[in-house]
Amino acid sequence: MSYSVSIHKPSSVRHAVCTDLIAPGVFSLVLARPSTIDVYGIQTSSLSLQYSLPVNGTVTSLLEFKPTTSQTSWLFVLTEDCIGFTLSYKDGHLVTEQISTDLDERFLPDTDTEHIAIIDPQFRAILLHTYKSSLTYIPLVQSASSNKKRVSKTPAAATSTGLQVTGTLYPARRLPIEELIIISIIFLENVDRPTIAVLYRDGQHARHVKVYEVNAMGNALEEVKGSGLRNVDQGASLLVPFPSPTGGFFLLGEQLLTYFPPLNSKDSKPKKVPFNGPINFCAWACIDDTGKRFLLGDEFGQIYILQVNLACDGDASTVADWKITNIGETSIPTTLTYLDSGFFFVTSHFSPSTLFYLSPEAPHVQTVQVIPNLAPITDFQLVNRENTTDVVACSGGFKSGSLRIVRSGVGVDALAEIAGIKGITGLWTFDKDIVVASFIENTMVVKCDPEVGTFEELPGWCHIVSNEPTIEMAEYHSKMAHINRSSVTIVDTMNGRLISRYNGGLISVAVITPQAIIIATSLTTLVQLSWDLTVIATVTLPDEISCVTATEDLCVVGLWNEVKVGLYSLPDFHQVGDTEKLSGGNVRSLKISTLDSIAQPILFAGMADGTLHSYHLCPSTAMDGELSEHKITILGTQPVCLYALKNSIFAVSSHPSMIYGHAKKITISSVNLQAPTALAVCKYTSIAEDSNGSDVLIFATDGKIMYGIIDQLMSTHVQTLELQETARRLAILSPATGVIGLITLKTELDSYSGDEIINCFVKIVDSSLFEVVDSYALQENEMAESISSGFFDGTEYLVVGTGFAADREEYTKGRVLIFEITPEKKLSLVLQSELHGGIYAICEVNGNLVCAVNAIVRLCTISTNPMTGSLDFKLQCGFRSPVMAITLSTYEDYVLVGDLMKSVALLQVRKVSSTEGVEYMFHEVARYYEPMWMTAVEILDEKTSIGAEAEGNIVVFQREDMTGVRDSAFMPKSDDDPVLEVISSMRVGEVVNRIRRITKQSTDISINDPVVIPQAYYATRDGAIYLCGQVSPQHINTLINLQSNMSKIVKSAGELNILSYRAFSNQRRKLQEPVRFVDGDFIEQFLELSQLDKERTVEGANGGVNLGLSVGQVSGMVEDLKRLR
Repeated sequence: MSYSVSIHKPSSVRHAVCTDLIAPGVFSLVLARPSTIDVYGIQTSSLSLQYSLPVNGTVTSLLEFKPTTSQTSWLFVLTEDCIGFTLSYKDGHLVTEQISTDLDERFLPDTDTEHIAIIDPQFRAILLHTYKSSLTYIPLVQSASSNKKRVSKTPAAATSTGLQVTGTLYPARRLPIEELIIISIIFLENVDRPTIAVLYRDGQHARHVKVYEVNAMGNALEEVKGSGLRNVDQGASLLVPFPSPTGGFFLLGEQLLTYFPPLNSKDSKPKKVPFNGPINFCAWACIDDTGKRFLLGDEFGQIYILQVNLACDGDASTVADWKITNIGETSIPTTLTYLDSGFFFVTSHFSPSTLFYLSPEAPHVQTVQVIPNLAPITDFQLVNRENTTDVVACSGGFKSGSLRIVRSGVGVDALAEIAGIKGITGLWTFDKDIVVASFIENTMVVKCDPEVGTFEELPGWCHIVSNEPTIEMAEYHSKMAHINRSSVTIVDTMNGRLISRYNGGLISVAVITPQAIIIATSLTTLVQLSWDLTVIATVTLPDEISCVTATEDLCVVGLWNEVKVGLYSLPDFHQVGDTEKLSGGNVRSLKISTLDSIAQPILFAGMADGTLHSYHLCPSTAMDGELSEHKITILGTQPVCLYALKNSIFAVSSHPSMIYGHAKKITISSVNLQAPTALAVCKYTSIAEDSNGSDVLIFATDGKIMYGIIDQLMSTHVQTLELQETARRLAILSPATGVIGLITLKTELDSYSGDEIINCFVKIVDSSLFEVVDSYALQENEMAESISSGFFDGTEYLVVGTGFAADREEYTKGRVLIFEITPEKKLSLVLQSELHGGIYAICEVNGNLVCAVNAIVRLCTISTNPMTGSLDFKLQCGFRSPVMAITLSTYEDYVLVGDLMKSVALLQVRKVSSTEGVEYMFHEVARYYEPMWMTAVEILDEKTSIGAEAEGNIVVFQREDMTGVRDSAFMPKSDDDPVLEVISSMRVGEVVNRIRRITKQSTDISINDPVVIPQAYYATRDGAIYLCGQVSPQHINTLINLQSNMSKIVKSAGELNILSYRAFSNQRRKLQEPVRFVDGDFIEQFLELSQLDKERTVEGANGGVNLGLSVGQVSGMVEDLKRLR
């Protein structure tokens, strides 16, 4: 059974409304993501998230309206399954008011475009376009009289005319319409009956405009003759209604802007004004109620002001002329929403959604606040680091295209930094702004001013000797102890007076506690001193001492050659025990710490090879040398250095980690920071005041001192390389090569013809510097479709597959380009070979190359010619995919082929002998016979594969018959055929672009019996990254029953059932619930339930199954699952 949970939730924002949802007259910005509705409070110059509502469905439309009976506005939400519902805000929550379940029509074909939902300006009806040749009309008012006067926009005026906007969704009606490809629809203002304008495209790709009225019965459309226009601008994309009382509407074309006067106008002839150059408009917003100013946005992120001049015609006003002015640049807009006082919000699919301000001074468009967005993720790769996995992703599009590194871990909020201090090996802070920095051969005391980034050296401060490195420092009892190689010095911190100094030979390591000072002298002798430097006790050990730590009554010692830790009682240094032999080389660092939620102190031992050992110390038995719960984890490949913080440990190996307690378990999280050479808790007062009570740490790294705060919770962190062009595919080369291969597309607009010009490049990015270091331009009309890396004849190459775009939709030819990366990290083309088709996917398998060339999967060998030293490229064998092979995955000698329409096939590469030597052939191992439009595939192991199809579903295949597990809804055509069986399936609700299996598992010391074993990551068009794993057999029933029980308890927006939403669904098949798949995001909601609902869930209320566990046991299991993030 499979488990899926989001690592990064979908970040694309498609819809937004500004409305007084929360309180009368207090406006909020409501954003709709694929499965979430977020409500942001509008501050003076910022947005703050106030409420987030998960939706068990994919949101396709969001509207707002105000019922007559309500002081605040309501929301209308439409989902991909054509379920509509209304929401209002009551008692701090968004509550469902009504659900409209009669909007779905299974027998009508879906539209070729996204759902369109519009609302009449007078709130009389909602109109939906979800199916071809049909509109769905939902009345919002019920006529109380036959009064046919023009209805005002306000609910009060609607009441005066006999129309009550009660908020009720009256039964929906189907309105047939002959136009099949509808581009834009709007309701018109200043009309007696609901009237719509329709922009559509016919079969000859010509575009036209028609105007329809809804008849008096509300069950048919009546065309308004003479009000439309045929053969409008071929690039026309948007209709924009003009507000009352003027009325009419604009048509935004590519070459010109057309204004259509209102239906009752004396002059009904449209007015046209051409642009100076082509503009592809995609979004608009009205700035004021009179319609004198509009915001317009185009596909390249340019923002325009449409300024309209009105003329008086008796009592009415008419549009006289207008002017369009480019005022700046924004994110690439999906929608524009004007807020107030010059602020407007841009929702975006390809860019971050952003709050902007219209300034009267240059620059006229100023960025105020950015909401990050990864969408769309077109490709990604996994990079394994110690204790964590990085996701390197192609993200965004067009000018917002970028390469992102996404990692889950604990972040550091940098507060300030001071440059110019290099080579620091130790740090201590005292007396507000005093920093003591130790180096290999000396010590420096500086007075820092992090607010301005400067420091001043203080020689001789507190009698510190500068020509020796500092080993340890601490301050207790208004005294400061300073230890270097030759002495221990005690200084009065009140007046800086030297109290005492101890010289006892060469000091190698030391620890300072409030009770005593313990030093290692002459390499093997431990000396315990009081704070007046009187010797309390000594002991000589059999080997050189590598590290030491201590509590009030226990001293723990690590030795250089004995790979174990000794325990000694204090104050007499009596040995009370030791550990078994530890793995990981010698012991380099020791710390004893009490972590949150864990009662016993814990001993941590950091080893030379990056291993960390931990033991629980029971206070009643520690003095007897008894240790318990020994656990091991790998933090890195370099020696581990441990730093004790408040209720946590900061560990530095090749990468830093935070060790803390959570749910009574030890938790280790990667820290998104370059490994520091030293750190300490900062006592600088003004910086600490900005930390909201959190410890401010001071780090030494990269020749500078940085002040920062460690985040309290683990979260997702993103590093961005802006490319300003679409990043399409990527490949990670080996660490020795140190680069990332990248395919990018640069899109420009021809200023004369308006045509898009696309140029394609192969680029490499230095993985350490994270910057582009070389670029290779492809030929004209050549598009790179795939990229991979591999070792051929012992040398690593970057391989690119291309296709040449012609008038035909299918590629007729393409090239395989093989690049070598020079020592200077430059691209060197060493081989090119032309094939009869586009290379949609390319992979390496056992030193050979597999290419998906249109419908043919080809195996190619690459070898070095012994005569010339150049590479030879040879086609070996082929396999024909039914329609088009668009995605591949390899594992050992297996190849999984994803077809455009005909699902997947599993192949095996086999060697055959011939007169010419060793040759290869494809053997079809198994196939899935039901049609699926595949978007991504990945082999998990020799038996299991995973795939995603174009309607947002993910399926897990297995080669052999799993009797009692296989789902009858996914049966093959014949039991005699070699088949791949679907053993798990679930609807994601987003299009999955790429799946990557996890090749290396990081060890977690707190989980010995994992509930879920991670197997793969997958990324979506909407910017989400998910983790997919296999549920351990002993937990299958618990998780599947927990999901089912929660679905009967947890109420969602629109009362949408989670099991129905997650059920596999496409045009051929709709299941009732997911098949052996658990939604981790839904399971985690168990922790947010009330105690009563938790108990009811565990007991199986409302027809569920009793889990046979306590609430605490289930909570602990879900906490462990939550840590998969």
